[in-house]
Amino acid sequence: MNYDMWILGLIAGLMGIFTSYILYLSRTAENPLRKIITYILLAMMNGMLLGPAIYLSGVITISLEDAVVISAGLMAIEIIYPLILFVRSIEQEDIEVRISIPVIIFLTLLNEFLMSLDFNSIILSKTIFTIYGTSIVALISQTVSSFWFIFPMALEMGLTAIFTIRKGEKVAFIFIIFQSLVMFFTPTAIPQSTWISISVFAGGAVMTALLIFIFESLYRESYVNKNFSRYLLQILLIYGLMMIGVMIFQYESSVLIVSIAVLLEMIVYINAILRKNYFSGKGKVYWLANKEWSTLFLMDVFIAEFAMGATFDFQYYGTSFFINSLHLAVFSGSIINMITEFFYNTVVFVGGITGSSWFLIMMGFEMGSLVVFKIMKTRELENKIRLGLMIGAYGIYSILIPSFLVTNSRIYPFIGWSMGIGTAGGLAPALIIPMLLTYVISGSLSLLFGARQLCSVFCTAPLMYQGTFYDSMKKFNRTTPTAKKLSTGGERNLIYRVVSFTIYISLAVAALFSFLYHYHILNYEIYGTDPLFFMYIIIFDIMWYAVFLTMPYFGNYGCINTGYCHWGNFNRFVGKYGLFKLKVKDPSQCVTCKTKDCALACPVGLSSQPGSFISQGQFKNSRCVGVGDCVEACPYENIFFYDVRNFLKEKVMKKE
Repeated sequence: MNYDMWILGLIAGLMGIFTSYILYLSRTAENPLRKIITYILLAMMNGMLLGPAIYLSGVITISLEDAVVISAGLMAIEIIYPLILFVRSIEQEDIEVRISIPVIIFLTLLNEFLMSLDFNSIILSKTIFTIYGTSIVALISQTVSSFWFIFPMALEMGLTAIFTIRKGEKVAFIFIIFQSLVMFFTPTAIPQSTWISISVFAGGAVMTALLIFIFESLYRESYVNKNFSRYLLQILLIYGLMMIGVMIFQYESSVLIVSIAVLLEMIVYINAILRKNYFSGKGKVYWLANKEWSTLFLMDVFIAEFAMGATFDFQYYGTSFFINSLHLAVFSGSIINMITEFFYNTVVFVGGITGSSWFLIMMGFEMGSLVVFKIMKTRELENKIRLGLMIGAYGIYSILIPSFLVTNSRIYPFIGWSMGIGTAGGLAPALIIPMLLTYVISGSLSLLFGARQLCSVFCTAPLMYQGTFYDSMKKFNRTTPTAKKLSTGGERNLIYRVVSFTIYISLAVAALFSFLYHYHILNYEIYGTDPLFFMYIIIFDIMWYAVFLTMPYFGNYGCINTGYCHWGNFNRFVGKYGLFKLKVKDPSQCVTCKTKDCALACPVGLSSQPGSFISQGQFKNSRCVGVGDCVEACPYENIFFYDVRNFLKEKVMKKE
């Protein structure tokens, strides 16, 4: 059996190389004669594999000699079609060009499918329908998701990229090399627990690296080739589907969705690779000027990230254990009950993933890498230190301590209650004091260092907002009407008032119900979940991502500009009476400054700094969270942060 595996593996590898070269020939063919050759080669491979498939199907009994004859006959028949196309192309070449690409895609996938079908039957020493039964869907999905289809396709993807787009299309080439690695680590390829575990985490790591590469490439270029922009959106959406398929595979061993995703990916890929100059053609998408494309891109990325985070959770905790830990409602009763149960289950499941440690770990590596890139570009030492503290706080304070070091973080102020009321649960008697102390600790820090202690260090949001790619989206604050209104209107804006008021009322009502429930005054819970904690899941584990993904419409740091984050609002209110402010060394420098870069750089849209610096020598605003982009942007290095450290230093100097 091992000998057979090596022989078949060698054949599969050679066929993968051969197919890659055929696709290369098809892409570079400049006349009908060269195109006809690619048709004939694909048809010959197709016919060669069809005979054994009939022989191994078990439907009819034929000898090996008969299988060879059938293969030869099929090859002869299939060659007729490209010959007809060749004759027609002499008179009407356009017809041939339009038809050729779909046919090549079909024949290429059919060849891989037949090879997988034949080799699986040979290795298992069973007829095809004995393996898969009579279900055509099962036959196709099991064949496409197997070792003999996945690995050759990954090989072909990498080789065709090397053959066809290695020169002159660098971003697309690197993207496709990553893509081939993601394909290689498809968990369904080898249905063994060790491979599944390795492939889930290795494939996730490769996909994370791929996203980091795309983010940084977009940031550096500020535009993307029009065709590649379309390709990028399609592949990312397919990755989301594939990760959902892997989730289902982990839960109930169904490979149908994975197979659909693999086929869609190969169709999109082969279609692109066959078109000469596809990735280097004319036309560009300037994503910072195209809010529709940018929003679609962010949503595609999030779908893939969400499903990938779920596969991590399923693999690490075990699918059944993780699902059971969510305490999902059982569908029963009237239609109204089933609708509410569906809503509850959706909220708990989505929130359970986005709030899970493995999802945050993945996001930490991805977003943290972009912050590291920003640190490398940052001029001011204090900004470098703050960005480093922000990464450290995310890893230690948001993940390591509450998830892996402290067994019951809820009883510890400021650790379990990272986002104030609702974070760690309801208003149970034992949790009220830790929760109140969290407000005292965080409020005290805001008095001393400003709200930046939360909004630029301890909160998970700044890590996601301040990396190179996402930070550049603050340009939408000036160009999108709604974002401009939110960033310039501040607390006076109607949207801000409505959103913040709604959040406060919702949490207050949920807190009241939670309090009454835990004190046995009112027996009210939501399918076993505390109402306050359920409201927190909706606000911070679901709706926050809606705000984040719509940055092109609502602007960078939407959590501040919309009044959406009650925890940030509290700290910014307290910080207003504290020591933190921005100061300038020389106000007269601001008078002569022509660019006013400090105002343009602000990620929350504050624009009154120059006037305040000139008239008062300082700037203080409750929406300023000390990101430091204004300090960095000042061409004269005139702006600096002022907080408790400067205050104490001044007191010491006066005494001396």
